[in-house]
Amino acid sequence: MQLNANPMPADCVQPQDAPADSSSRGVPIGALHLALAAATASLLAGTAQAEGLQPAPNTWQVDSAVLVYKEGDGRVTALEPIVSARRTDGNDRSIGLRLTLDALTGSSPNGAVAQPGVQTFTSPSGKATYSTPAGKTPLNPEFRDTRVALLGSYERPLGPNQRGSLSANLSAEHDFASVGASASWSLDLNNKNSTLSLGLSAEFDRINPEGGIPLALKPAFGASDKGNDTRQVVDLLAGWTQVMSRRWLMQFSWNHGRGSGYHSDPYKIVSVVDGSSGLVTGDRYVNENRPNSRSRNSLFVQSKWHLTQDVVDTSYRYYRDDWGIAAHTLDARYRYEMAGGFYLEPHLRLYRQSEADFYRAWLVEGSDYVSGGRAPAYASADQRLAAFSATTVGLKIGKPLAGGKEWSLRVESYRQKLDRPANAPGALAGLDLTPDLSAVSIMVGYSLPF
Repeated sequence: MQLNANPMPADCVQPQDAPADSSSRGVPIGALHLALAAATASLLAGTAQAEGLQPAPNTWQVDSAVLVYKEGDGRVTALEPIVSARRTDGNDRSIGLRLTLDALTGSSPNGAVAQPGVQTFTSPSGKATYSTPAGKTPLNPEFRDTRVALLGSYERPLGPNQRGSLSANLSAEHDFASVGASASWSLDLNNKNSTLSLGLSAEFDRINPEGGIPLALKPAFGASDKGNDTRQVVDLLAGWTQVMSRRWLMQFSWNHGRGSGYHSDPYKIVSVVDGSSGLVTGDRYVNENRPNSRSRNSLFVQSKWHLTQDVVDTSYRYYRDDWGIAAHTLDARYRYEMAGGFYLEPHLRLYRQSEADFYRAWLVEGSDYVSGGRAPAYASADQRLAAFSATTVGLKIGKPLAGGKEWSLRVESYRQKLDRPANAPGALAGLDLTPDLSAVSIMVGYSLPF
């Protein structure tokens, strides 16, 4: 029985939870890409670590998965295949490779607030326009992207009770590129009943959006500030794993992250409305602006109980950052061993976060914002920075096969409920400003030694 070392409970797709779980990529698809990658990576890790599936020395263990993800109301649809290979030699040294491809299509909220009349917007490229029906949340229908990501890792013993690992990763999209590296060290204590782990990672991003980097809190769909920008993110991780008894294992971890550079989403806008009527006025829409740094801290506790045959896995995560977001995540799954070698694993995940200090569903003309003049230091209407709750319910079925093989199928349903903004002026008071978001994901996995 092993405990997942990932401090983030990312075993399901979390399209809007990601800003609390990551540094926020700065492109509208970035957070979803991270969630998709985490979902399939977690599935692969669970397959490779399953009891009885550890490959013999000098044998490659190949894990594969395909994720299909679809949001309701014509929003995002994603297809992501992933292949991971790992080889451990007779000296307990391991190398690993992972290739991820994904493609996303559909519609994504552009940040503008719903209005009682039709709204028309310019696409990010500036070459087309699209319209939103009266009373509906504005969605950009030109949501298209593909991503290729490659990860390589090396792990080896550093002594009788120590291990070290190094990894490097590359990721590329048409408007975003990232390169990263990480190192970790672990020490077994107390006859290997306790393990201390430390890790350090760094990521360097380049954001190259269509139309360039927009001018912060200036009229949208206008001139850009510059063609591209960068961001750097560093994370520190400290963990402790403890064998409590022959059937009980616990893990505690703390993560601190610090990002500097461009953190805004170049494709998000904020509506400027009249304080009495609630209708867009003046400059109508302005580009969002977020702080150029972000510090994050999280605490994670996980517990696994091995019953006679079944396994109960529960975890809790508390997250807080200097943008004002605080989040709580409860995650529980039960692995039920069935006749014939099959197993079932129901899954429940509950999530709740507060809004960022600078989250504004709209700006009021003359109070928050003056056309051609005063503007707040920061403002974003990105719903990933709003206060909301989310629930994920899922079920996984799998079966280990002869020769170290295994197949699995996971189906999950995600539902998100946003808190309605207070003091909606005029016509906004009668509109649905925070429609629920629902999504379904299906993952098929297969593992085999090679």
